[in-house]
Amino acid sequence: MTMVQSGYGKIRAFNDFTAEEVNTAPTTVDHASATGALWNIGGGFTIKGYNLSDDKTLIESVEDGLNGQVTLTTSDAADGDAIYCTTETCFKPSVNAPMVLETRLEMAALTARQVFAGFSGTIADAQSDICSGSTGTLTLAESNICGFLYDVGLTEAVNWYMVYNGGTTTGNTDASDVASGVTPVVGQMDVLRVVIDNNGTARWYINGALLQTVEGAVAPTAVFGGCVGAIATSAASATVTVDYIAVEANRDWTI
Repeated sequence: MTMVQSGYGKIRAFNDFTAEEVNTAPTTVDHASATGALWNIGGGFTIKGYNLSDDKTLIESVEDGLNGQVTLTTSDAADGDAIYCTTETCFKPSVNAPMVLETRLEMAALTARQVFAGFSGTIADAQSDICSGSTGTLTLAESNICGFLYDVGLTEAVNWYMVYNGGTTTGNTDASDVASGVTPVVGQMDVLRVVIDNNGTARWYINGALLQTVEGAVAPTAVFGGCVGAIATSAASATVTVDYIAVEANRDWTI
């Protein structure tokens, strides 16, 4: 039975990062094995990731960062240390679409890091890689993915890669097939936007330009969270600086 609807039919999670700052190094809690939300930083987002209890891990406001900015910093312990600004997994394309994630971000260097921005069907409390790359091959670590990947290991071209997995169209592991042609530039913001329709079709935009459309990119019945994260590729901290993150979806009135 369809429930009575009201004026609150649109779900909007948004953070402009004008005041958020968290040192994620509690000394008495092992967050690598914790359950439940870790740090709620407002706007509908929490912080999850691998090895967050390390004292190197930070969500740090950028002094004089115009518009409000934060830098997400991983631990420097090992490859796979990660930090994500994320919603909970609570959006299903078949009932919540169109689902949109948009973020504006930059990197201080293109070395020793991955950056992922988009939707994932799994964002665990101790989440490490969602997907990764080596030379010209993608590894789709999670079953349901739709978003953008930068990985220093993808040496065939320095690009934002438009990755997907889980739908009727098999997730492409040949990085050259999903290369955006847009090279991230150190210290320069890019606007990344991914949109998922109710049938699982997805579209990828960078700086306002539509660069890829894939029918059946994801399963319409999978449940996703929207996130932006940095992942270390060695024993060195990985960082990404974020101006804003926005996730939008329609409300499911049938529950």
